Amino acid sequence: MSLDHTTRPHPAPTGAWRLEPADSTVEFTGRHFFLLPVRGSFPVRSGRVEIAPDGTLVRLDATVAAAGFETGNPQRDTAVRGARFLDAERHPELRLTGEGLADDLSLTARLEVKGRATPVTFTVEELTEQGERVVVRATARIDRHACGVGSLRGLVGADLLVRVRAVFVREG
Repeated sequence: MSLDHTTRPHPAPTGAWRLEPADSTVEFTGRHFFLLPVRGSFPVRSGRVEIAPDGTLVRLDATVAAAGFETGNPQRDTAVRGARFLDAERHPELRLTGEGLADDLSLTARLEVKGRATPVTFTVEELTEQGERVVVRATARIDRHACGVGSLRGLVGADLLVRVRAVFVREG
């Protein structure tokens, strides 16, 4: 099944699904000096989702490694992993927990960064079922200041565009 915004999407595949970290990605784009794009990624650690037969989100729990923050600039990456931004030593994971799944498959969730939970909505742009695998592509706009990552407000933009490619395998 593939999600096409010109037609009503099919319901999400029901059952329990385990995230495949090696096949999944979390990428982001932000702005440095509010003009220059900065692109980067986080490594996916783990995740699980469960959808009830009626389409209700029973559970969503996913984590990425804060210490794996990478933009290709070692000096910036070290600074962002540090206490002024992600504080990866004290808060090694960023965690996403699901709250609701709408008919259009948009996902309402809570993103926990540095112990602070912030609501976020992901727009599902593609959902492809391939037998016992499901591939989901989704995007969200996240305000890093709302997440408690507010250092260097004058140099780094608050808004991040997050792109997720999540590959799930049916459990059991």
